[in-house]
Amino acid sequence: MKTTKALIIDDGIDFIAAYKAVLEANGIEVISAMTGEEGMAKLEKEKPDVVVLDVMMETPDSGFEFLNEMNDKNLKTPVILCSSIAKASQMNFDIYSLGAKVVMQKPVDLDKLVENVKKYSSGN
Repeated sequence: MKTTKALIIDDGIDFIAAYKAVLEANGIEVISAMTGEEGMAKLEKEKPDVVVLDVMMETPDSGFEFLNEMNDKNLKTPVILCSSIAKASQMNFDIYSLGAKVVMQKPVDLDKLVENVKKYSSGN
């Protein structure tokens, strides 16, 4: 059986460490990036099954720029958006129209993160 591979893109090293620990403990291979640009390079090279994406990195809307670039390049990898501004952003516009499968409010529930990674990496 193929191992699930998740790409975490977040400028917070503590978030990457926490997500990586819980995902790897659940048998999920993890690669990470700390900027949208680095994340896009890894997305195209590594072909992960799912992306766990922060919104506010180099700029306040880096995550949205990343989603737009994915759409421009017709990259269909499922994205789980994790952000401290998730609830506020959803009230301002439809995040899902950018292609995110699910939006999780930081600090994320790590069990729910594992559940979502498994759910969306299986092609759902």
